[in-house]
Amino acid sequence: MKIAVLGGTRFIGPFIVRRLVQEGHEVQIYHRGKTASRFTDGLQHIKMDRDIPGQTATALKENKPEAIIDMIGFRAEQIEEVINADLNLKQYVFCGSTSVYGQIGESTPDESAPLKPSSPYELGKVACEQSLLKAQESRQVPMTILRLAHPEGPGDHLLYVTGREALFLDRIRRNRPIVIPNEGLTRIHPIFVEDAAEAFVHVLGRSDCIGHIYNLSGKQVLSLNEYFESIAKVLGKHLIAEHIPAGWLKTEDHLWADQDRKFDFAIILPKYPSAFDVTALQATGFKCRTNHEQASAATITWLDKEGLIPKSSDNDLEDILISRASQAGII
Repeated sequence: MKIAVLGGTRFIGPFIVRRLVQEGHEVQIYHRGKTASRFTDGLQHIKMDRDIPGQTATALKENKPEAIIDMIGFRAEQIEEVINADLNLKQYVFCGSTSVYGQIGESTPDESAPLKPSSPYELGKVACEQSLLKAQESRQVPMTILRLAHPEGPGDHLLYVTGREALFLDRIRRNRPIVIPNEGLTRIHPIFVEDAAEAFVHVLGRSDCIGHIYNLSGKQVLSLNEYFESIAKVLGKHLIAEHIPAGWLKTEDHLWADQDRKFDFAIILPKYPSAFDVTALQATGFKCRTNHEQASAATITWLDKEGLIPKSSDNDLEDILISRASQAGII
């Protein structure tokens, strides 16, 4: 089958492309040409900018794919441009996000749970889903939506309380403490990038998946404590961590106002625990093969190879925060 991958050069995209090639599909990679592709032989690279109206539709009409895997749709008008290209698609597989559920608390939402978007990103993803559902109903566009949770693996940094970064890995290696917000019990539900890519290919061409929305998360729901302990185990270290209340961190955000590394995510993270019901996708025969420890090991190996783990010091922001928290009697 001739398949267009919209956004096939970064993170999950290359894993999807590799799997499609292995299955013998004719793959077209649509991208802006700003990220070097890992693939050159036997693939069609089509340059277009999703943010420039008309470019996507023109490119699709010229190359006439039979199916689309859309990894970079963030606004309804981007989806509608693809639909209005009138391609007679066999399937449109869209990468959604579990963030559309908003703050889920202790619940574990399935695909029928109410959507509570608030950020521009979440609102955009919901609008994309609505455009696809409308197109399916009114124009018989065969769509499948995968609501992706937290992907991790080679191609990106691991999640920390500053966001995605790698300096904290060096702190663990050097027996320096890291910071975990609150008691470290906030849930996180990651998925290895290769497993995520496998899911997008798995639903492609399956009539039983057309018209459905699926949550896409990994094998394990972890607490933040378990998440960081798993990473420390991969590094061959005992985890040294200080638990600092997110509320106190918010009052002290002036400490990183002029810093490159900011702890804003440590304040936000406890508000958005993540654990999602993935039984619907499993019922189609899909299974994740990689646990978090294996995913962390693969990611750290890649980060080391690429020289992307910075050196830490005894005067990183962690040390400043821990010292101030200790003086304030917080820890």
